[in-house]
Amino acid sequence: MSKEVYILKLKTGEEVVARVSEGENDTLILDTPMTLQAVPGQQPGQMGLALVPWIMASSDTSFTISSDQVMTKGKPKKDMESQYLSQATGLAL
Repeated sequence: MSKEVYILKLKTGEEVVARVSEGENDTLILDTPMTLQAVPGQQPGQMGLALVPWIMASSDTSFTISSDQVMTKGKPKKDMESQYLSQATGLAL
């Protein structure tokens, strides 16, 4: 696995969007991981999704997890990938 963007569903129930690469000893390296959080939409009663840092209190941007903590992984929708890359890099796409 190269540093492609994936959505991971962890055993904890979290959905994490990150650039993912394989580490040593059956681990995955998550670069700038973010999680989806429901936020109020612009109109009453509507909900939207926002990407927020997976671990908010850390200054680190790369995290290593055991691959057995991942239930499944998949490619994000194009708009989700663009939103993630825009936030992760600070560049408008």
